[in-house]
Amino acid sequence: MKKDLESRLSSLQLQPLPPEWREAMLSRLESSPPLPRRAPPRWLAVGWGLAWAAVLILHFTTPAASDSAAPAPSLNADAMIQRAELMQSLLALN
Repeated sequence: MKKDLESRLSSLQLQPLPPEWREAMLSRLESSPPLPRRAPPRWLAVGWGLAWAAVLILHFTTPAASDSAAPAPSLNADAMIQRAELMQSLLALN
């Protein structure tokens, strides 16, 4: 079916538009007002630019967290047992 349609379309002859139609379309295009500007307002563009500048400045001036920072203290076995008992007692109250 698709090949049938394609073969019928390819067999059609392309006919030029009547000159009156072409003149009518061109005269409408020339007399129409220009399209409105599609850019964002200037204050919005400036605001976005300043926000990005601030992000970049903060990114490059803030010191990175080093890997040599002290690791968080790990819980030993006694602390973990105490924590588990506390959680069980809290859950038992519900």
